[in-house]
Amino acid sequence: MTREQAFWQEYQLARAQRGTDPTAELRHLERAHILGQRYFSEHFRSHLWMLAWAWRQRDWAEGLAQLLRIPGSLGSLLGLFPLGNPGTRRVGPLTPQAVPEDLQALLK
Repeated sequence: MTREQAFWQEYQLARAQRGTDPTAELRHLERAHILGQRYFSEHFRSHLWMLAWAWRQRDWAEGLAQLLRIPGSLGSLLGLFPLGNPGTRRVGPLTPQAVPEDLQALLK
């Protein structure tokens, strides 16, 4: 599987959890963010998806975090992004994180 295929698979897994398990849904969106953050289109989409998740959950703090992070997705165009960052408010927007082991090979 390619990195791009894994990105879309994580999105599909998130959609499958919509309305049933919001925690799992967000986890898959975070994984999609990690896979897509090097690429502007995917990075931007992942933040839009997380904004939509926050809206559905009425999680206004997460929604605000996403509104602030969406312009930051432009950093992908310049190669500026913190590797492994899940893209949600639980981690600072410029804080790198360990890449989940099962995603590491896809990012090489």
